[in-house]
Parts: sequence; C-alpha cells; structure tokens
Amino acid sequence: MESSFGTSSDARRKRVFYADDSIIYEGMPLCYDFDTTDNILGYDKGAGGDVACQTTPETTAEGNQNEGKFIQVVDPTASNLTHFAGVVAGTSYSGMTGPRWLDIYIPNGAIVPVRCDVDTTTGLTILAVTSASQELGFLVADSRPVAIAMETETGLDGTTGITLAKLDPNLFSFNYGASSSAYAETPGDYPVNYQYVEFKADAAELSFLQDNRLLYDADMESGQVSVLNNYLHFTGTNDSSGASYIRGAINLVHLDGCTLNSSNLIIAGCMAQLGGTPAAFTACSKATALWVDIGTLNPTSGRLSMIYVSENGTSYADTVFDFYIPRTDYFAMFDVSALSGAHHPIVAMTGDHAFDSNDKALKCDIGGTTYYIPLIDALA
Repeated sequence: MESSFGTSSDARRKRVFYADDSIIYEGMPLCYDFDTTDNILGYDKGAGGDVACQTTPETTAEGNQNEGKFIQVVDPTASNLTHFAGVVAGTSYSGMTGPRWLDIYIPNGAIVPVRCDVDTTTGLTILAVTSASQELGFLVADSRPVAIAMETETGLDGTTGITLAKLDPNLFSFNYGASSSAYAETPGDYPVNYQYVEFKADAAELSFLQDNRLLYDADMESGQVSVLNNYLHFTGTNDSSGASYIRGAINLVHLDGCTLNSSNLIIAGCMAQLGGTPAAFTACSKATALWVDIGTLNPTSGRLSMIYVSENGTSYADTVFDFYIPRTDYFAMFDVSALSGAHHPIVAMTGDHAFDSNDKALKCDIGGTTYYIPLIDALA
C-alpha cells in the first residue's frame, strides 16, 4: 500500500536494485553504487554480444556504463554522497531486507515522503543525506544537502518518522567525494563553479551576484561561526622564476568604460564591516572590522608581511593608507606580550637625538594638514 501522505504529480518512480542488506523503510535515502563493476543483470556491457559468448557476464569493467551508475543502489557512505539516487517509494518494502529490487523516488524537485529524524519547518529546513544513516537530517560531517522540508514537524527530534520534502540536490552547490574534495586534473584558468551575470536594469537598490547570509540563532560556548570560509590547500611545488601568486581570495572591482561623476561615490575593492545592536555587550577580547592573521612562516629569503600594499603589483601608490577615524582612543594598539629580543617591534629611546640627512619621515595628511612621522636612522 502507498503512503497516506501522497506525492506531487511530478514525482517519478524508478525501479532499482538495492545491493545492501539493511532493513528497508519508506522514505529511506539511497545512493548509487557508482564505482562497482558487479552486474546483477548478468550481462557485460563492455563485451556486448550474446550472453553465452561473454566470458565475464557478472562484471562490467570501468569505462563502460556500470549498473552501479544507474540501477544499483546502496546505503549512504562517505564516498557516495554525491551520487544520491533518491528515497524508497511507498511502504511495500518496509520491514524487508536487501538485497532486492525496489522502487525509489528520484530527486527531480517533486515533493515526496521522506524518512527524517529532526524537527522541520516547511519551506525552510534543509535536509541532508548522511553517511551510515537511514534518515535525512541536519547537515553534519560526511553529509550532503539534498532536500527542503515541506512540512512542519515538532515531534521528530530524536525519533524517526515520515515527512514531506522537496527532493532536489541541485538546489545546493556541493562537490565532494571519497571523504575528501572532488578534483579537476587540468591546471589553468578553469573555474569549477563559474557564474557570469550581466545586470541590465538601473539599480536603485543593492544588486548581488551572490548573497551569503547566515542566521545563527543559538548559544555559542566555543568554536567559530563564519558566513564564508575560503580554504586553499597547496601541496604542490612552486619554483618558477616568473611572477606567481598563491591567494586565498581575490576581490576585483574593474572600472572600464564607465562614467563616474558623484562626489558621494565610494569605490572599494573589499569592505569589512562590523556592526549591529547587541542586547548586551559587557565583555569582549577583541572587536574589529578586519582581523589579519598570519601563520608560523619563516621563509629563508623574501619578506613576511601582515599587510602588503602595492599599485599594479609593483609601482608605488600616491597614498598607501587613507584613515578615517571617527571615534578611537588610540591610532594603533600593539600586543607585544609574545614577542621578545630581535623580533620585538618596540624599542626604548634614551637621550636627545640630533636629526641629519640619514633620518627620514613619513608624510601624512590629517584633516587637510600635512604632518611628518620621523624615522630615525640610529637610536641615541
């Protein structure tokens, strides 16, 4: 008998072979056994011809359409999450065990019954398939988002039941395989995820090519919360004599062929902003719009800098830093408690100093007036 929940009219069933031996439940998530070479149809797709003439009808070598890529399914594992096949359709197979043939709802955007173990809010809760789990739930380690809940549930947290969900992993950008990242062999300027959008209409309000927003509505005891996490893991070798760069992120505002004529216009390649209205702000280690952190690096040649400023890569800019300081007690604050000896940035001066041509000065503009910060060639 079918589930009393029913399904949307665009739901599509597919007959597949479940190759594992777990107990089967309605709405249970399954993944394709994408890397298997075993056949259950008894026909080698690579050899072709009559079955009697095939030497290995029970297997199909890689390079051909293995059955695991389209008809054999297994329980979710860390290595097959990107090969989500769908969820068990109906209750006809509930309580049975594999291996056996069964029907699944494929993830085509239809609203179908799914097995779930978390509370949900209709149209809002993201549900994920997770390694070694027979239910959809929240995103955790070794999981992939595949659905949006389409029913509000308040009694599934810590238990398991059926709810409705829009099954469509293409709603989310996700590249992952074998408990590590998916990879592209070809080097060069070929992005894996690429979006090129041209906004044609005049914009009185903000227009975003990508808008990442995170609402963290929970207590935080330790750990970290980030809206955007860019991680570049370099394990190769760079011994090029030409210019080369390893950069975690590039923000480029390219002004080309446009007309700029507004005294109120501010142009920024990157803006870091810290704001809001805390209900209570009684203690904080640091509150900063920009946090620059550098790891324990010690190059044998070259310079290590917290901030490097250049114009067109090499030439000097007219102004290195342009500061607007509305309300601050100090221009700079240095935490030097962990530094000592030759690496200490602050040294003591004693006695008077007579300036000569070896000394220099930094020219600064403060409120329209030019000031000079002396740089002393040798300490008195």
